[in-house]
Amino acid sequence: MTTRDHGATWTFLSNHAHVLLCLVADPDQTLPVIADKVGITTRGVQLILIDLIEGGYVERTRVGRRNHYRINPDGHLRHPLEAHHRVADLIAALGPAGR
Repeated sequence: MTTRDHGATWTFLSNHAHVLLCLVADPDQTLPVIADKVGITTRGVQLILIDLIEGGYVERTRVGRRNHYRINPDGHLRHPLEAHHRVADLIAALGPAGR
């Protein structure tokens, strides 16, 4: 029997959830900062943000030279197994402490 570090090969949450939770923690952070935290490329974060914006989960507002992101807490999770949960439930369970 061999032992493996299972945590290094997969996680319970998708990169979409990770990006969303980063925006909950700081709605003004830059894409490179999010990319570094999630462990993906800046382009990957851009593509995920497009998905989240088009899906109605995130709204982007330009503030000066930067973007500000607002999360839609009423959006429902997409997979049929979780569709009865809202984004607010995900944030309550896994978002930053004190929220």
